[in-house]
Amino acid sequence: MRGRATAKLRAYVVISALALGLGVVLGRPELISVSAPLIVTTVWGLAATRRPHIKARLLPTEDSLVEGDELRLGVSLQGSSAGCGTADVALGLPVDLEHSDGGRATLQLGADPGGATAEAEFVLRARRWGLQRIGPVAVRTWGPGRLVSFEELHDEHAVFRVLPLTERIRKGVAAGQAKIFSGDYVARSSGEGIEFAGVRAFGPGDSVRRINWRVTSRRGDLHVNLGHPERDTDLVLFLDTFADIELRSHRLLDLTVRGAAALAQHHLRHHDRVGLVSFGGTMRWLSASMGRTQNYRIADFLLGTNATFSYAWKDIDRLPAGTLPPGASVVAFSPLIDERALRALTDLAGRGFQVAVVNTLAEEQVDPLPTAEGRLAHRVWRLERDARRALLGDAGIPSVTWTGEAGLDATLRALPRRRSGVRSR
Repeated sequence: MRGRATAKLRAYVVISALALGLGVVLGRPELISVSAPLIVTTVWGLAATRRPHIKARLLPTEDSLVEGDELRLGVSLQGSSAGCGTADVALGLPVDLEHSDGGRATLQLGADPGGATAEAEFVLRARRWGLQRIGPVAVRTWGPGRLVSFEELHDEHAVFRVLPLTERIRKGVAAGQAKIFSGDYVARSSGEGIEFAGVRAFGPGDSVRRINWRVTSRRGDLHVNLGHPERDTDLVLFLDTFADIELRSHRLLDLTVRGAAALAQHHLRHHDRVGLVSFGGTMRWLSASMGRTQNYRIADFLLGTNATFSYAWKDIDRLPAGTLPPGASVVAFSPLIDERALRALTDLAGRGFQVAVVNTLAEEQVDPLPTAEGRLAHRVWRLERDARRALLGDAGIPSVTWTGEAGLDATLRALPRRRSGVRSR
């Protein structure tokens, strides 16, 4: 630990020196007698001061939570104080984790040379999603009489996964091209399946387990039940991460991540395969898959999403083969700002993918400058955005605007439903 003189020690030294000097110069023994207790206290305190040896540890109780939840984090100090019996502890907290006392606490440590253990609990609240790193731990103790303070920075860190707060969606996007795997969609054609489709006469190769005995007894000939085969679809979430703007109530990237997480969870619950593409200054992707493991992969992928600006031209051809499964539905979360993202979406629509865009930037949330030129520039900007939406419509890409005030479920219902080879169960 590094020791330094406190303001109290400096005051004692200054007062003692002045009183002693004036007493000698002026020949006033009462001034010398005033400085004597201060000198004795200072000498005794410095002589009794020993350098403390304290070890600090973080004691996390969990490693993941959701936005708005409280996190309880324990801090353990082991060792002996320098003499006063107390130690101040301060945590290095990110801006998205808040504590009522600023991440500070006072612990009682014994002066026993053998050491003692004291623990404190911090209750933190997560304000925003992401990987939150807590640490290091700063410890400060004092010597006898608080004349000397000792400070040490312990390299202790803890990383927590703060998952985005999502709403539960009742109905996702329209299904694209059906796959032969079993899922929560049923084919429009009849065949082997669970959901009833009709009845026909028994034929060669039909299973006796599918015989409808009620119809058979009424008509006198064997009849079997037909069902709709189960199908699933592929969904790829396209995240435009070229820019992030902080508006009055939220940030664009927050809206993108929360919407993508909610939509991914909905389709994974319905046994669809879901993939992700982060299209921005840094291009990242996650191949489409299904199951609980894919849900964890998507959560880790979204926690690492950042808006990165770049002048380099990006093209959808940079994605490896298989990232976009044939016939997949593509839902893009984009503020419709960067031309490279719009070009990539129109390219996907031209290749036969079913593309839909969720616009995360509403023009009403951007206020013009309070000048005539500012109002004119704002009108031109709105006309440019209308032209971009018209270009998307000409390419067969529907778009809806989501501000976060209304639910994503209601926003997705405004998307046109295209007819496909499957229907919801």
